[in-house]
Formats: sequence, C-alpha cells, structure tokens
Amino acid sequence: MSSVTRKPQSPRQRRRAEIEQQLLEATERLMADGFSFTELSVDRLAAAAGISRATFYIYFEDKRQLLLKLTRQVFAELSAAANLWWDVTERRDPDDGRRAIREIIAAYRRHQAVITAANEMATYDATVAQTYRELMDDIAAKGKLAIERAIASGMAPAVHSFETANALTWMVERMCHQVVRYAPPEDDQRMADALTEIVWRAWYLEPATPLR
Repeated sequence: MSSVTRKPQSPRQRRRAEIEQQLLEATERLMADGFSFTELSVDRLAAAAGISRATFYIYFEDKRQLLLKLTRQVFAELSAAANLWWDVTERRDPDDGRRAIREIIAAYRRHQAVITAANEMATYDATVAQTYRELMDDIAAKGKLAIERAIASGMAPAVHSFETANALTWMVERMCHQVVRYAPPEDDQRMADALTEIVWRAWYLEPATPLR
C-alpha cells in the first residue's frame, strides 16, 4: 500500500503560519501583561508580533478574524488532548483519562489568554459566541462517539451519550476557565485527578482505580 504524503506548504502558506504564530504569541504576551483583548489595537498587536500594520491586514480583516483563527488553533490542541482518552476508551484505563485531562489543563495554561479573550468577546459578538459553541460542540460530539464505542464494546454501561458528553465537556471547560486560571500550577495534578474521577464515574458508573 502506498503511503499518503502531505502536500508541501507553499511559501505563502508557510508565511501565513509564521504570522499567525507570531500574533498568537504577541496576543498572549500582551494579555499576560494585563491588557484585555478589547484594549489591544491592531497597531499594538502588529508591533508586538514584529510585523507591520499593513502585513496584519494582508492576512486578517480585523481583530475578530484574528481571534477566531487563534481560538480554532487552541481548540485543535484541546481536542487532540481529549482524543488521548476518546481514542482508547475501550481499554478502560483511568490513566488514559488522567493523561488526557492533564494535557487539557496544560493546553489551557499555555493559551489562557486566547480563551479568556474569546469568552470576553463572545459576550457581545454573536459570531465569536457561535464559533466558540461550535468548537465546544465538536469536542462533545467526539466524546459522544467515544462513549458509544465504549458501550458497544461492552466496556461501559448504557448511558445517555449525548447529554453525558455535553455535560462533561462543558464541566471541564468551566473548571479550566473559572478555577484553573486562578489556581497555581502546582494544583493542576489534583484538579486533573478530580476531573478524571468525575468523568470516569459518569461513563462507567463506578469509581476509577486507585492512583498509581
């Protein structure tokens, strides 16, 4: 069987990826310094990213389009972290869950500024609010499929997969946004353990195995 190779990026695609990464890092630095996203002008973002205002507008129509792109990037990381558990639910190993949730918390830590900005802008921008919900719905949908695979394999009892996946997805998101963002990093392991226990009990209707 021939292998599938990824089509090489064009110079323009590589340049766009570089600009997006520079703007992501600039946004996170400026918000870490105490600025809210609404306070950040295009001029300030461009300067912090080491690009010109004109270059910014080559790639983005406005700050909202930038934020939507950055939010999608961050959610791709969160989804990949969740998949560390979703993809192997049939193994029924709590350590898979702990690893996945630790990675979710770590990704949130790395990109807290972008997620905070998206939550902030979603309160008054319908497009951002809709995009945020769609990204959450996508993760919940993958969780639903994972629950259903576990049920079909006999590894989990029958539960309401749609409702359970949505409740757990939003629980983890709110825990990160309302608790992790204010807690010191040394608390992350305990929070990951607690979240794993809650999710495990919701899926399998029994406690997780003792911590190893």
